[in-house]
Amino acid sequence: MSGFGRTTMARRARVLDALQKADLVRVPDLASALNVAEVTVRRDLDDLAAQGVVERFHGGARLLARTEQAEPSKLRDGLDARKKRIAEQAATFVRPGDTVMLSGGTTTLAVFREIACMDVRIVTNNAKIVGEINEHMRAELFVLGGEYNRHTRALNGDLTNLTLNEINGTICFLGTNAMSQKAGVTSTIYAAAIVNRLMAKQCENRVVVVADASKIGLTAQFSSLPITSVQRLITDADADPSEIAAYRAAGLQVTLCDIDEDI
Repeated sequence: MSGFGRTTMARRARVLDALQKADLVRVPDLASALNVAEVTVRRDLDDLAAQGVVERFHGGARLLARTEQAEPSKLRDGLDARKKRIAEQAATFVRPGDTVMLSGGTTTLAVFREIACMDVRIVTNNAKIVGEINEHMRAELFVLGGEYNRHTRALNGDLTNLTLNEINGTICFLGTNAMSQKAGVTSTIYAAAIVNRLMAKQCENRVVVVADASKIGLTAQFSSLPITSVQRLITDADADPSEIAAYRAAGLQVTLCDIDEDI
C-alpha cells in the first residue's frame, strides 16, 4: 500500500474513533482535531458513507448503529488486523502468575483475547471484555465497578478509582486516544485519563502502552501520564518515525509490528 494510502487509513481510523465516542461529529471540529482541511474531512466522511459506515448530514456525520454488530468496511478490518498484531506482541511480555491490568479500548480488548487462555489474573474496567468470556478462558477475571460510558463501553469514576487503589498489578496495558513526546499519554475523556494514571501507578515499572499508528504524535485534552512513566510502547510500523525516535532517545522501549502490504 502506498504511503498516501496508509496516511489516509490512519486518518480515517481517527475519524472512526471520534465517531465511536460521540453521537455525531461536525466537519469543523474534526478538521481542527486532525489538523487537516475541512475538504479532506468531507471527502473522508463521504467515502465512509459510501461504504455504509456512517450517515452523512449537512456539516457532519454520525456512526450507523449497525456497525457495532457487523463488519463495517475494509478500513475497520485493516485497523482490527493492526490491533491484533499489537496484541500478539503484547502477550509475549506477560508471564504466568501476572496480575495484568487492562484499560478500556479496542486494542486492550485484543490483548485480552490473546492472554485469556493464560494462567494470569486480569483486572479491567473494559466492559467489552465481559462479552468475550467463554469456556476456554483460563485467566481469572476481575471487572472493576464504576460508571458505564456507553460510547467507550468502559467503567470509570470514583468507584473505579477507589478499587484500583486497593489492587497491586504486575503489568498493565494501556490503550489511549493520543501519545506524543511533548504531552505524553493523553485522553479525550478525563475519567479515562485518571484510570490510566492509577493503573500505571499500581503497576510501577511494567507499564505498556498499546496503540496503533493513528494515535502516535497526537495530543488529547486530558493528561494520563508522562513518557517517563511508560516502559514500552507497542504500535505498528506506520507510526511517525520522528516520534518513535524521540521516544527511544528518552529511554522508552518501542516495539513496531510489521503490517502486510494488503491490509
